[in-house]
Amino acid sequence: MIIQNPRLIYTLMTRLFTYLFLVALFLSASTVSSAQESNTRKLFLETSIDGQSLSYRDDGFDSADRGGGFSFRAGWGISDLATLYIGVNGSRLDGINNGVIEQEYEFGALEIGSRFNFRTGQTLVPFADVALRGVAVQLTDVDLEFTGGGLMLGGGASYFVSPAVALTAGLRFGFGNFDEIRLGGITANIEEADIGFGEIRYSFGVIFYPLK
Repeated sequence: MIIQNPRLIYTLMTRLFTYLFLVALFLSASTVSSAQESNTRKLFLETSIDGQSLSYRDDGFDSADRGGGFSFRAGWGISDLATLYIGVNGSRLDGINNGVIEQEYEFGALEIGSRFNFRTGQTLVPFADVALRGVAVQLTDVDLEFTGGGLMLGGGASYFVSPAVALTAGLRFGFGNFDEIRLGGITANIEEADIGFGEIRYSFGVIFYPLK
């Protein structure tokens, strides 16, 4: 089981990430005096508030469930151009638009990825992300969980307000399959009837390079 009390944990985590995001924005704004050159080396920390839509192959990808959540990434800039990171995403979706999961549910992902920066030493730095992911969906009213894996591709841009702080916005596309189901204490493999999904996630956040 990934989460014991999903509704409570989701609420607490959303409030925590929202608070951190607002504090980060305040601290960023308070340090801005002029545009700054970028720094994309060493320790990398990113927190963001996200919007998300999720659709399913069994529904023909015709309808999308929508919701919002948060993301957090931590990694290491091995050069000005490349950063390796791990990340977590969490969101709550309405579950009323598709014919696969017809109630409110929560989506979570753990990812291992790379970020490629297209410019260095500049105020505005475009980037591309690619990540492998483990994913899970848990219904909020039933002890039912789907798990699987997938791939995420996306990109965005970071605007450096100081050498160690940047505001960032991104758009990411994910796809994969849920191939295992857990109901109560029983887990079963569903590879032959796996549930394919497609995801769109947009985010606004703050990046820190504290070892600058």
